[in-house]
Amino acid sequence: MTESLFPTDLPSIHARLNGIEPGRYASTRNFLDGAVTRLSPYLTHGTLSLPQVRDVAYALAGKRAAYKLVFELAWREFYQRTWDERGDAIFSDLRRPQEGVHVRGEVPVALLEGRTGIDTIDASVRELIDTGYVHNHVRMWTAMLATNVAGVHWEAPARWYHYHLLDGDPASNALSWQWVAGSFSAKKYVANQENLNRYAPESFQRGTFLDREYDALLFAPCPEILRETAAPDLPVTLPTGDEICLEPGAKVLLYHPFCLDPTWRAQESDWERILVLEPSHLQKFPRSPKRIAFLLDLAKNIPGLKVWAHEAARLPGLDRTAEVRTISHPAFRHLPGVHEPPAWLFAEGLARPVPSGFMAWWKRVEKFL
Repeated sequence: MTESLFPTDLPSIHARLNGIEPGRYASTRNFLDGAVTRLSPYLTHGTLSLPQVRDVAYALAGKRAAYKLVFELAWREFYQRTWDERGDAIFSDLRRPQEGVHVRGEVPVALLEGRTGIDTIDASVRELIDTGYVHNHVRMWTAMLATNVAGVHWEAPARWYHYHLLDGDPASNALSWQWVAGSFSAKKYVANQENLNRYAPESFQRGTFLDREYDALLFAPCPEILRETAAPDLPVTLPTGDEICLEPGAKVLLYHPFCLDPTWRAQESDWERILVLEPSHLQKFPRSPKRIAFLLDLAKNIPGLKVWAHEAARLPGLDRTAEVRTISHPAFRHLPGVHEPPAWLFAEGLARPVPSGFMAWWKRVEKFL
């Protein structure tokens, strides 16, 4: 199912890109059957870039009709730049402590097992594990259920989600969960059963613990079904990788999980191309076997790419190379060599995040689109 939902060959990826519907996206994106693009796994791994999607959206629909899609793309850039600016502080409560926390380091067992009694959320847990994908609106509902209804600190359920999501980007994931939990926003996000019924009408329910007014939800005690918690099991299995020994004077391009761009210096045949999968990175940001397999399949689009499943510093001959380059990313600042800038929507000097949040930043940068 995952292969058909998210193919990894370039012709299929570009067909999906060229088939997006920016106008319908704007009017239907919040509905579970809406015209979402399903491009996010390719953006996370760098196979597609934000400007690439923006340009196709403009070409297909014009700037006015594509505005909402580009607005949502900008959230991804804002989160990434916030990570770049604030460093790993984004993996703790960033703007204020999460209020109403009763449990840390664990997740409601009913949520992990998809038996909360909220049909839309329970079905999405099965979808998450089976396919590595969940509609963004359901992600918000799930985060709300774990944090603002069950009183669980956002970090553990966010880590569980990131483990399974094919498009799991550490910055977007952590800061989105914090936005819902109120530690990176002005207030907590809450949605009741009426909201779920509107946007997921195929799972219409009444009489659930979410079937009440918003204010009542925020101040209600944790539902009994959500009280049992456990730490999620997130095992990581590294691939075998290739045996590599760099020749003296070699020129090396170091790829990482967020840089699988098949166009990067594609016309230059004199580079050694190596994808680095570091155990330390995967320990910090665990990925399911399905996610790692998806990443390796995307990597096959880069001719001659070898896989190094160890720390980058252990690459034999790295100290004898003539030149090393990588694409800059907050998780891989430690990689050696020249760090080339990623493809941003906005020029570097314009896009530094502002402490007051996304909308203030957006008002500053949108005129430069």
